[in-house]
Amino acid sequence: MSDARAMWDAAAEGMAPEVRQALQLNGVQALLAWVKERSPMQRERLAHVDRAAVRSLADFAALVPLSTKDELRAAMDRVGSALPHLCVPREDIVLSGPSAGTSGRQTYQAFDAHDLDHNVELAARLFWCSGLRPGDVLQMLVTPFTPAADIFRLGAQRAGAQWIIRDNHEPAQVPRYVEVARSLKPTFLQAGVATLRAMAQHAAATPEGGALPYRRAILMGAALGPEARAQFRQTLGIEVTTLSGQGSDFNLFSTECPAHDGEHWHGEDMTLVEVIDPATGAPVHEGDVGEMVITDFYRRATPHVRWRTEDMVRVHPGVCSCGRTSRRFTLLDRLANRVPVRGGAVYPFQVETALSRSEEGRNLEFALVRRAVEPQVLEVRLLRPATLAADATTGVAQRLQAHLDAELKLPTRVSFHDDLPRVGYKTLRVLDDRTA
Repeated sequence: MSDARAMWDAAAEGMAPEVRQALQLNGVQALLAWVKERSPMQRERLAHVDRAAVRSLADFAALVPLSTKDELRAAMDRVGSALPHLCVPREDIVLSGPSAGTSGRQTYQAFDAHDLDHNVELAARLFWCSGLRPGDVLQMLVTPFTPAADIFRLGAQRAGAQWIIRDNHEPAQVPRYVEVARSLKPTFLQAGVATLRAMAQHAAATPEGGALPYRRAILMGAALGPEARAQFRQTLGIEVTTLSGQGSDFNLFSTECPAHDGEHWHGEDMTLVEVIDPATGAPVHEGDVGEMVITDFYRRATPHVRWRTEDMVRVHPGVCSCGRTSRRFTLLDRLANRVPVRGGAVYPFQVETALSRSEEGRNLEFALVRRAVEPQVLEVRLLRPATLAADATTGVAQRLQAHLDAELKLPTRVSFHDDLPRVGYKTLRVLDDRTA
């Protein structure tokens, strides 16, 4: 843990904005030529786009249509291939895999050796940004069948991890994860927010008490309020940073640095990220909330061109104190997580933030219920922690209901449950009528 450099690649991560923009323009121009020549899907989709007319990033946004996962699925059927966006010979593929399928039918991505090396480099940047250093032992709890599992492992090794303990993230296996951590004493954890919460609760209920060996953790899959982060620091001694991004489609991620002022997008020298109004497609102003759109111009095998992520983000203004010049985002929620209620709408990140401001609600897992007929009351289901006796839930639920009523400025109905549906390392934040 002796390497004290602030950034993994200072030249790339501290690049002047105007230099980066010139690089991005060259990148998207080259990508248009590449995909139109090689991809059946993109050749059809971009037939009307004249590459010579793209003389600025504004031209690119104006002339090139947005793309969606549903368009990719339709192209899979039309072309008769799981990879209609493939731009290299199949024999050049060195890694491929499916998405998790949480938003519907699975899609697929592929990497040639060039793509894989660049993705591993991005993973090394994110681990370094989050505090992993040479000599750290990493306990990595991620979905094993996705390309991200291999890319995270290789990226951590490139950043200097001494060795890696790999596992899945199944709720039933939480006792095993805690036992492995206590036995092998990893110093760094990568896991879902829900997984660390469950591990902390399980550890607290054991005779050994709540201690876990990690120095740092990088958490995925959900928003995390500052009070919840502080609680991990105070009760477990773990400095927590968050990671979010597009694992299923890209293996591109943003992570916090120690300043905790938004998540750095680590691939701005390899990608173009736009933040748009999801209704109009127009760019949003800095500081406003919009949908993240990605063009990964470094990719050769299955690149994406103005891909709508459906992730709602807020761009942080100014330059971070850590010295990185890449833009910083806070991932708020997915468009699909909108829950209509009482003539308005609530997103899970708002409930997470509100719960974090309550000592009793902090770091509790939850789900919102979305009804076919818009209700007048927001239904919030909380996962009962192991440390909360069943006969005490009514009083706690009533107090948290009053707290959420005040924070969200609308009536809520709060209840505790012994189980909530999960998808991988994430608690399913929105339950529709049939799911609920």
